[in-house]
Amino acid sequence: MPLEDHTRLRPGAYVRTSEWDAVFAEERLRARARAVAGRVTAPGSAFCRMTAAACHRLPVYRWRSDRVDMVCARPHTRRNGRDVLRHQEPLPEQDVVLIDGIRVTSLDRTVYDVIRTASMETALVVYDAALRKLAWNEATRSYDGAKAAEFRALVGARIIRGAGARGIRRARFLAAIADGRAQLPGETITRLWMRQLGVPEPELQYRIDFPDGTFALLDLAWPALGRWVEFDGAFKLTDEDVMGGRTAAEVSADQQKREDRVRRLTGWRCDRHGFERMPSIDAFADYLRSIGLL
Repeated sequence: MPLEDHTRLRPGAYVRTSEWDAVFAEERLRARARAVAGRVTAPGSAFCRMTAAACHRLPVYRWRSDRVDMVCARPHTRRNGRDVLRHQEPLPEQDVVLIDGIRVTSLDRTVYDVIRTASMETALVVYDAALRKLAWNEATRSYDGAKAAEFRALVGARIIRGAGARGIRRARFLAAIADGRAQLPGETITRLWMRQLGVPEPELQYRIDFPDGTFALLDLAWPALGRWVEFDGAFKLTDEDVMGGRTAAEVSADQQKREDRVRRLTGWRCDRHGFERMPSIDAFADYLRSIGLL
């Protein structure tokens, strides 16, 4: 095997560089977890935190993908390596699930760990995505509040039991504002930063019904202010499921037609932005001032 055409994940584990360069951080973490799992022999261990989030197929927002996290229930003598970070913490067997044959922490344990240990932006993206995974029905474009509440209760119980643990105050804050109606990480970060900057709380996926029986869901809406905001991430122009066989130009044209229909019906103002407006919270604040939301 010509190793110059491959990227080394760890001793004895390689992947084609062309394939490696084409995937996002989530898949890279999953690949590293698979490579490490083949050499893990210690009982009472599992992948955890952001590695577990990636295994649960949740988005990994601004997280390094060159090292996996493992939780070990028993004392261990292995040192952390360049590709593995080990955490000694309790790990009841009910906190472990198998995904593709790999032991990872359960979804609620994973979210609880992440909202305590990751940055607020990274953590809220994970929690929002977990709620969406469980409670959002793409076919009907509806949100099951009961299912979301059940999961929130599981995470909330862990927060109560973890009183005094590192990061627990941040976990309480994020648990209170997590919302599975956010479709993209950009929508989550937009909502978080708006809250931190003092923008009035928006309504997510606000439904506008058209006379012909169709409807539109607005990313973030302020009905009392007569306006809404759309996050235009590259995802909408590259994801095959979202595009539904359309070209990027056709998707953009359909978005504009949808916006025009909503404006004609409501008279509301629409503002659009993507990550280009969000290199930092300060730059985003300047943008919000420019459109009169701050």
